[in-house]
Amino acid sequence: MEELEKDKRIHQKVKRYKAKQQLNSFITEMDDEPFNPDYVEVDRVLDISESTDENGETVTLYLVKWCSLPYEDSTWELKADIEQSKIEEFERITARTPNTKRVDRPPAADWKKLEGSREYRNSNTLREYQLEGLNWLTFNWYNSRNCILADEMGLGKTIQSITFLYEIYLKSIEGPFLVIAPLSTIPNWEREFRTWTELNAVVYHGSQASRKTIQAYEMYYRDAQGKIIKGAYRFHAVITTFEMILADCPELRSIPCWGRWTDILTHGRFKRPLKEADVETICRALLAYCLLHYRGDENIKSFIWDLITPSADGTTRTLTNHSGLSTPVPRGRKGKKGKPAAPPPQTPRADWLASCNPDHLLQEDSYKRHLKHHCNKVLLRVRMLYYLRQEVIGDQAERILEGGDSRLLDIWIPQPFHAEVPADWWDSEADKSLLIGVFKHGYEKYNSMRADPSLCFLERVGMPDAKAIAAEQRGSDMMADGVEG
Repeated sequence: MEELEKDKRIHQKVKRYKAKQQLNSFITEMDDEPFNPDYVEVDRVLDISESTDENGETVTLYLVKWCSLPYEDSTWELKADIEQSKIEEFERITARTPNTKRVDRPPAADWKKLEGSREYRNSNTLREYQLEGLNWLTFNWYNSRNCILADEMGLGKTIQSITFLYEIYLKSIEGPFLVIAPLSTIPNWEREFRTWTELNAVVYHGSQASRKTIQAYEMYYRDAQGKIIKGAYRFHAVITTFEMILADCPELRSIPCWGRWTDILTHGRFKRPLKEADVETICRALLAYCLLHYRGDENIKSFIWDLITPSADGTTRTLTNHSGLSTPVPRGRKGKKGKPAAPPPQTPRADWLASCNPDHLLQEDSYKRHLKHHCNKVLLRVRMLYYLRQEVIGDQAERILEGGDSRLLDIWIPQPFHAEVPADWWDSEADKSLLIGVFKHGYEKYNSMRADPSLCFLERVGMPDAKAIAAEQRGSDMMADGVEG
């Protein structure tokens, strides 16, 4: 065991093994191919280190980020297991002299039209109309004029944008450049940067653990003592999503080259503020899509359909005559062997669906696949939330939303069986707080419930971590801003 612990790779390998074991039950239920060959292909080399093998000999290890896997799943690997081209790419980035000098934009009079395409990486060249677009972009940049490159899909707007940044780079302005794009297009942006230029483009996205890995290995140059060299960045371009920008992440905001960060947040929110009617339309589209792929109890389907069908006068209705609402619904699968083939999904028909058609509103295929896999969970949760509101909370809803103390609310809770409680201090009051918390804050918003002074959890277990609360509430806060606007 002591010998294994000397190997820097062992901890990450154990972590990956455990993560894969936890996913086994989920993977067996997936309709798609469970193994992605990208997972064993090196994406980037992040760092180099030396360790001692079982024979006491020194070996060189490289920290590897794998294709299609997040940064947090990076592992230490032997040199023999890594493509030499990836090592050379890492060495080229590491060998660059940290540059803290900032070069100003050249005067407009210096602009010159490119009469022909230069030869880019991998002998790529621009088509004539792409060269025209590049010239137009550089002309506007020289003249400090904002512009929008609009064209039909498939004609190379991404390539024109990347070669435009490369032209700026050739003027000794080495960035860092900020690219904000929808999540579904990020892999394409990353691929085209590598295909056309030598610019070091880094995708900044993922969990907190992944972002910390990026900050540690991809963002900054460091001196001999390991301290960050201010103003010197390892990357030329950062590719990120709308959501990361709207979250106002401090690690990106702190880069001084992006001085218009406030303008980006306040004037260029990328997505118009959502009004209550917009939220209703989106919810109807999501639930209609889930109904299309739901393979469960017919009572639930009937209930959800009645729930999302607008009333003739636009008022809110209380649903009745749904006998399946209080009946437990079987969950999980008993195995696919001998399972009859499911009928092809039939799109529900109604005139009001034209304004909230999921085929039109749900744009990202990856999200639609995710929703398809979890459609049963979504519909069951909606069913339970409605039941909680109508049959449990009842006329206490307004008092709850106004912050009324849970102990003073008249909600009947059955006495719990002590063999099933999650903690020794758990009692009927905790049950009541949990139900009220789900109604008030939403499913699995446990940190928000724990911090709520009107519930019993704050007094019994204390305040949760502030960062955990902020991360949990961020989406709700953004939605609230949109409704008020």
